[in-house]
Amino acid sequence: SGLVSLWRRPENRTGFLLLTVGYFWFLGALAESNDDWVFTAGIALNSVVFGAFVHLLLAFPLGTLTSRRDVYLVAGTYAVAILGSVSLLIVDERPDPNCSSCLSTLAVTDNATAQTAARVAATALALLLVVAILATVGRRFVRASPALRRVLGPVIASGALAMLIIVAQLVVGIFSERAAEPFQFVFLAAFAGVPFAFLAGVLRARLARSAVGELLLDLATRGASLRDALARALHDPSIDIVYWLPKRGDFVWHDGTAFVDEGGPRTARYVEHNGERVAAVLHDPSLADEPELVDAVAAAAGLWLANERLQAELRAQYDFLETIVNTAPSLLMSLDLEGRIVNFNTACERASGFDEVEDVRHQYFWDVFISPEERAAVRKRFLQDPAHLPGEYEHGFVNRRGEELVVAWSNAPLRDEHGDVRNLICGGLDVTERKRRERELARERDFLRTVADATPSLLVVVDDTGTVVGNSVNRGFERTIGWSAGEMLGRSFISLFRDDESYYARLGVASAFNGVEPAERISHWCTRAGGERVIAWTATPIIDGEGRSLALVIGADVTDRERRAAELRSSEERLRAAIEASPVAIVEYALDDTITRWNPASERIFGWSAEEVIGGTAKHQPPERLAELAELFRRVRAGEVYTGVESRRIRKDGASINVEISAAPIRDATGKVISHMALFADITERKRQEGEVKASRARIVQAADDARRVLERNLHDGAQQRLVALSLSLRLAQGRIAGDPLAAESILESARSELALAIEDLRELARGIHPAVLTDRGLEAAVTTLAGRSPVPVEVVVPAERLPGAVEAAAYYV
Repeated sequence: SGLVSLWRRPENRTGFLLLTVGYFWFLGALAESNDDWVFTAGIALNSVVFGAFVHLLLAFPLGTLTSRRDVYLVAGTYAVAILGSVSLLIVDERPDPNCSSCLSTLAVTDNATAQTAARVAATALALLLVVAILATVGRRFVRASPALRRVLGPVIASGALAMLIIVAQLVVGIFSERAAEPFQFVFLAAFAGVPFAFLAGVLRARLARSAVGELLLDLATRGASLRDALARALHDPSIDIVYWLPKRGDFVWHDGTAFVDEGGPRTARYVEHNGERVAAVLHDPSLADEPELVDAVAAAAGLWLANERLQAELRAQYDFLETIVNTAPSLLMSLDLEGRIVNFNTACERASGFDEVEDVRHQYFWDVFISPEERAAVRKRFLQDPAHLPGEYEHGFVNRRGEELVVAWSNAPLRDEHGDVRNLICGGLDVTERKRRERELARERDFLRTVADATPSLLVVVDDTGTVVGNSVNRGFERTIGWSAGEMLGRSFISLFRDDESYYARLGVASAFNGVEPAERISHWCTRAGGERVIAWTATPIIDGEGRSLALVIGADVTDRERRAAELRSSEERLRAAIEASPVAIVEYALDDTITRWNPASERIFGWSAEEVIGGTAKHQPPERLAELAELFRRVRAGEVYTGVESRRIRKDGASINVEISAAPIRDATGKVISHMALFADITERKRQEGEVKASRARIVQAADDARRVLERNLHDGAQQRLVALSLSLRLAQGRIAGDPLAAESILESARSELALAIEDLRELARGIHPAVLTDRGLEAAVTTLAGRSPVPVEVVVPAERLPGAVEAAAYYV
């Protein structure tokens, strides 16, 4: 069997494995030798044949082991077969009980217990290996394809039978070697059947090739399908056929659909007819061991495959066209000569709005795709001459779902072989979206025109030469410059500029066409009335509807803005001059309390220059007044304005000065406080003068108090005493006037003298309070008179001119 397999399949190692099993079988004959070394070698190698047998069983039909598990099982079988025999030879001097003179040259002991242990261990391992091998080949048979089962069936059956007999022999041999001896003969018979199983496979291939002709004859006479005939001929129910389309360069199934190779275990056999590839037969890989059978079947079926390839190609073309028609966005339909719809594609179905496809068929074209007000005219034209309908036309209609559609139709007659019109092919393009966009574009154009006319900006479109194109001048331009759109059409945009600014106008337009980032330019444009307007403008590149590159000039009349900006600059300059010339210190603080402005008066009053303080915090603030400064900053940051706050500050030289502070917040356009400004007036001199005034006032008050005390003393000691004495004299005279008139008269005379003295004292006192000479002749005369009564020499120095009365009175009493 091995030689036959090598002859039939030299590339398959199955024949080699069969030969190996045969040759290894003869190794057991060495145990019949009378030489102990040869005998020992025969016993040691007696079971190697089982390793080769398992190798053959697991490698069939490819001749190689296909999985790591198979490798492990084969290696394990070889190991158990060799090591099991060698272990017995080591512990048993006479391994053959029927030959007492046959000695093991490897024996180191002759221990019955060790012999039993070695036999049990070898038997147990052998049983495990046999069970694993049977499970593996059984699983492989179950998972195999039907074609592969036909190949594996005889070999696996005979091999499995031999393995089962080995299991029975090993199990029985554990209990009784004598009882196990009959199984040896049964095993030999089953083992001898394995090569015949291989020969049966070879014979089956021969018989199958002879039956190919009969099966193909059945194909021709009984009308069986080609695939079924090939499946029976090759005994492979999984067989498939794909057909080669040379124009497409790929394979298709019998229904024309493209073949996609998804991998898998199947093998392809290409079939040619008259030197041209027509198909490929996809069969089970097990048939690769029978290439003659496959080749014979393929050669015999070439004609049928060529015919079916033509049918597959026709179906593929039909499916291709059907796919194109149904996936095309255009509406395609076929009408009969009465205007009924015969065939239509998916786009027509969707456009019709019908829920059921067959409801569209046999409907009149105009009843489905023409609006009611136009149906009569379309029907009349169609029935008059369907072959010469207008080539292209558009119709709007409302379909069954209530959707409003617009379709652009085109017609073409379909003629038969005699030239007569058989059908009319109508093709339509749904332009609903295009029409909607056209309407939206028109509305958008009108909207943009309205916006352009309503915007106060100046809009004009120019080409690369600066010439105004189209109706591109808006009303803002007309109102500001005075030229209308018609007057500006074809006119140079550069002519609007003053002569000294025309270069910059050309530069701005050229920049737009050269991809330069648009930048605002301010120029003087000449109006139609001969005036000038200041315009801030930019030129931006645009593309018109015809694809031309143009520039959109957008301008804004900033004449008033520029005037106000000039006024603002002038105002700022005046403010700067006022701040610089201000006699008071003006300091501006940021929100973080750093100084941002420091005028010359600040430098003069506090001593620090602007470079020393700007960007830093206040250096002129005394440390003991930090809380006061924080409170003032908080108030002004909260938006409060305060004035006339007196405080103290320090100069750069360390001197302390009195200042009067006024502060107000500075706000941005939104009213948010962004900084504040403080004014410091140096009031140190004023404070000194105020101190002197207060001291003078205190001296005046003290002098007045002293004068009052002198007046009180003079009245008490002078006139008051005389008046008291006068009062007593009058009472005494009153008491004596009735009884002693003379005494009363004497008392009254004395009282008269006292009264005269009292009057003199009062006059003297009055002259001291405000002497008449002070009123009549002034301060110099009054002081000179007063000095004349002084007991010490007095030098009088008085201004020559008269002073106000109140001043002279105050000076007199001081």
